[in-house]
Amino acid sequence: MRWYRTQSMRRILLGGAFAATLAVGVALGALLTTNEATAQPAVTFTGPDAALMFHFVKPGSTADYEGVMQKLKDALEQSENTETDRQAQASGWRVFRANADFTGQGAVPYVWAIDPVMAGTNYAASTIMNEVFPGDIEMLFNTYNDAFTDGPNNQLPVNLDLVIDFAN
Repeated sequence: MRWYRTQSMRRILLGGAFAATLAVGVALGALLTTNEATAQPAVTFTGPDAALMFHFVKPGSTADYEGVMQKLKDALEQSENTETDRQAQASGWRVFRANADFTGQGAVPYVWAIDPVMAGTNYAASTIMNEVFPGDIEMLFNTYNDAFTDGPNNQLPVNLDLVIDFAN
């Protein structure tokens, strides 16, 4: 009987130690993680003229996508990034929604039209928003990514070189 009590007590102590270690690990993990959205790779364009970025959004997620684009606009206006002039970057950047699905997949196409391009500058939405809204970046990043259609081709960047300018 004495042996049984010793074994039971040992199991209780080991279980308690395991639970305490797990709790400390979870607490440290929560405290030491940052809100930076590092999952989105850099989005750069080669320039020098213009670029398009097609985004294919789920029909039920257009309000979410447009809400994030408004936050992106706010971030570009409010950014104090000393390495990149976000206001200059914003001056040539517009977002359009196509009035018809040309994918044949039920998507709502959006197009970033960027003219002129700041070659080599990061246009990743999460990176820019994280500069101004670090406390909201996880929610913004998830909303942005969840708005896209499923599949690998939900974003399509296109660099453009000017061939003929009819205005001149």
